[in-house]
Amino acid sequence: MSEEPATKKAKIDESGNESGWESHKLNISEALMKKDEGRHLSDVMNDEISTLQGIGPMSLEVFDTLGLKTIPQLATYKYFLLARALKALSETETEDGRLEGSVMNVDKAVDKEWEQKSLKEICEAPTEALEGITKDACDLLEKLGVHSISNLAELKYCRWAEAIVHAAKFEQTKTVKERKLEAQLKKLS
Repeated sequence: MSEEPATKKAKIDESGNESGWESHKLNISEALMKKDEGRHLSDVMNDEISTLQGIGPMSLEVFDTLGLKTIPQLATYKYFLLARALKALSETETEDGRLEGSVMNVDKAVDKEWEQKSLKEICEAPTEALEGITKDACDLLEKLGVHSISNLAELKYCRWAEAIVHAAKFEQTKTVKERKLEAQLKKLS
């Protein structure tokens, strides 16, 4: 009879006690390297991006050249967040639905030639349409299959990093035993 793989065994704390998460089914095994699957999100969120599954030497070089070395840096990459915002807003846009006299704009987000376009047109634009992004950065992103602002908004590594960083804020990191002890101490004080 063979044993289950280590990642499937009950999580035991340093004292040999069960953690309280043994019956949980949550996993992000498609996003993390196998060795990192059993760790707390709050620990993973501070790792280098090589913790993410699929980040090979070429992707690592692209992100490194862009100055993105850690999961939090990837999660907060300025141009990803901007592209994601534009993409989300484009989904609410009605064709030819702009009210007369409207002053709404994203002029500081895109180059001059794109300022009068619809959000849907902007999202289909090449990444070079984003204000301030360099041609070199766009060329690097193309190596990852990012050809448009919409592609950048959907870049899985940035989305995974952002989700890990955000979800980590809601993670319980204390074992059942630690939580019980904490509750007992609280009653005493």
